[in-house]
Amino acid sequence: QGDWSSDVCSSDLERPEHETPVKASLLAGAPGGSGTLVVSALYGLGGIGKSVLATRLAHDPAVQGHFADGILWVTLGQTPDLLPLLNGWIVALGDRDYRPTTEAAASSHLRTLLYDKTMLLVVDDVWQVEHLDWFRVGGQHCRVLVTTREARIPDARIYELDPMTPDQALTLITQTLARPLGDVEKLQALSLAERLGFLPLALDLAVAQVRDGVSWDELLRDFQTELARLESLDLYSQEELPEDSKRRRHSILACFNLSLRLLSTEQLGQFAWLGIVPEDSQITPPVAALLWQVTPRQAAAILRTLRAKALLLTGVSQPGQPPTYRLHDLMHDRAQQLLTSPTQVTDRKSTRLNSSHLVIS
Repeated sequence: QGDWSSDVCSSDLERPEHETPVKASLLAGAPGGSGTLVVSALYGLGGIGKSVLATRLAHDPAVQGHFADGILWVTLGQTPDLLPLLNGWIVALGDRDYRPTTEAAASSHLRTLLYDKTMLLVVDDVWQVEHLDWFRVGGQHCRVLVTTREARIPDARIYELDPMTPDQALTLITQTLARPLGDVEKLQALSLAERLGFLPLALDLAVAQVRDGVSWDELLRDFQTELARLESLDLYSQEELPEDSKRRRHSILACFNLSLRLLSTEQLGQFAWLGIVPEDSQITPPVAALLWQVTPRQAAAILRTLRAKALLLTGVSQPGQPPTYRLHDLMHDRAQQLLTSPTQVTDRKSTRLNSSHLVIS
């Protein structure tokens, strides 16, 4: 297969109500046999599971079997460096000699390389349609799968992702805790899941705290207090979001803040320093060791701890190689806010922020 990558969710949660129709779209022929490149777009809030669904589809045996020449994956983010990303696809397709100097040249060359291929092209986390256009390069046997929060993709088959159902939330919780829930605990878990808007990312963060020993009642009380504080600040008032969307974004931010407050002062500083890593980059122990000025072995242990607390996502790892990690873009924004806040005092020699000045706001 081609060189593709994605996050792996902490829970292998099935959501057939979304997965089945999108899969059917990818495997179907072009309308009327026209040879038109079919684009399927997954829309939804940050943290609702768009990339997780795209990952499941890319791992699906039927999808892999259909796209016999492989799968190419790229994650764009808000400010992508497009030329290296395009060149990455060129190299993945076996051409290591071509050296494009512009996005237009790279995109045109990709179109030639993909003309007779049967491949799935996944373009993850699109913020601007203009960025996507460079990657709409497949021939008539290719398909493009896009994930985006709000960029409206022309001529795409649109699939709006909904939050999880209560049953799916309970499945995610029990899988993450690796144990069954009693009747009382199920009610407590469902109460919290409802307050979190049934968002997978928020639930991952919350359940990680329960796994660390925080009770459901305590977590719900802390969440309600933090949510009320954020709503009083009305951090997203300038974005004119619908009330449901605003409430869910507040919920995710509240979960971030509660999780960060459980970190030691040193861990909090280490998390904040991850904000200088480019968005959507793979974070390896050697990279983190250089960033934090610790040994690679120490860095690997710190990364595992942050992953266990759901503050990192699992990245791309080759067989036999150490695991890698990456930050969800919402977490990346949070780390940057911590790092760049005027109240922070940075101390690179101690590899952490001066923790006495850290404020989670």
